Amino acid sequence: MRSITSRKPVAIDPLAFLRGWLRSPLSVGGPFASTVWTAERIAEATLEAARGERGPVIELGAGTGPVTEALLRLGCPPERLVVIERDVEMCALLEERFPGLQVLRGDALRLRDTLFAERIRSACVVLSGLPMRIVPTATASRFFRDALALLPADGAVIQYTYGLRAPLNPSVALSLNLEPTFLGREWRNLPPMGIWRYQQRPA
Repeated sequence: MRSITSRKPVAIDPLAFLRGWLRSPLSVGGPFASTVWTAERIAEATLEAARGERGPVIELGAGTGPVTEALLRLGCPPERLVVIERDVEMCALLEERFPGLQVLRGDALRLRDTLFAERIRSACVVLSGLPMRIVPTATASRFFRDALALLPADGAVIQYTYGLRAPLNPSVALSLNLEPTFLGREWRNLPPMGIWRYQQRPA
């Protein structure tokens, strides 16, 4: 079992997230990290969706770790948290901030391959800040199919977005029989952040 009790304060370069976004806008999604208020609301929605379910909490695109920190602070057992980050600098920062945390460097849009390589084949919830509106339709569909295959029948993907619209194209949600639920908007973020839950509609 991993222990993260030895976490130490780490000075975070305020430009680290911006550099990551400049290197790969598609994988990072936005130029600024989530505020503490946004991180807490996202973490609350994620842990609510995970309640009573078994398996790891999967966080995609953890960046510099504001939501990771909120998840741990609000009670997510560290041994149940798995984060996937594509950017090398941000992976190193996450490992420094949270010693012992399982940080996977990989492409979160290829979720199945990234997790299966680490023998992770199930999850209780998937948290995604990936910019799904600018992801090609076929890629977005594959990602959500892979995420749903990891989850229990009533499991959820928590998806947050900088846009005012639903983060997933409605045609993709319809084709996958997904039910989107708007959980709220955090205005104390730059830009404001919308939080959504996607679940499979009952057959």
